[in-house]
Amino acid sequence: MAYFPFFTEMKNRTCLIVGSGTIARSKMRIFLEFEADVTCISPQLLQEPGVRFIQKEVQMEDLVGFDVVVAATDNHELNHRISLECQKLGIPVNVVDQKDDCTFIFPSILHYENVVAAFSSGGRNPVITQYMKKQASSFIDERLGQINEKTGQIRDLLMDMSPAERKIIMQKVLDAYLSGEESDEEIRKRYITCRSE
Repeated sequence: MAYFPFFTEMKNRTCLIVGSGTIARSKMRIFLEFEADVTCISPQLLQEPGVRFIQKEVQMEDLVGFDVVVAATDNHELNHRISLECQKLGIPVNVVDQKDDCTFIFPSILHYENVVAAFSSGGRNPVITQYMKKQASSFIDERLGQINEKTGQIRDLLMDMSPAERKIIMQKVLDAYLSGEESDEEIRKRYITCRSE
């Protein structure tokens, strides 16, 4: 079964990571990258910048009130119990290496400014996912993130146009940025001036 790619705002959403191993830390960093409010519960001491840490054995009542939970302990049965409790509470849950216990999975991500591309094999083969990410990284890069911000500013000035007209101009703007033959100032002057005439 393929997973639906659902993009959602994570800023200030409360995310709980149960466990503190290498994979748990990678999930924390992903959430922090998208400005989530991250808490970790684990009996092992953890120091991860930006993460609120609670050193204890997790209890099922600890899950209440979180927007998202990731179970990343080395205890298969505990992870399963966390998943069942989250599903009962209506909390999206990811259980590391236990696909049947997940209600969502982490894609492989390329992230530059507001440009985000996500790649998934439906949990079947992470090697395929990494291959797709590597291939796409040749054109989804920091420069594209910057171009997205600049073209977005121009698009904001064209919102009173019809969608069809705006699409034509925005395609020309994108092509101009991708070619690299004109400066930002020249592009903005040409297309914004063109719009005002």
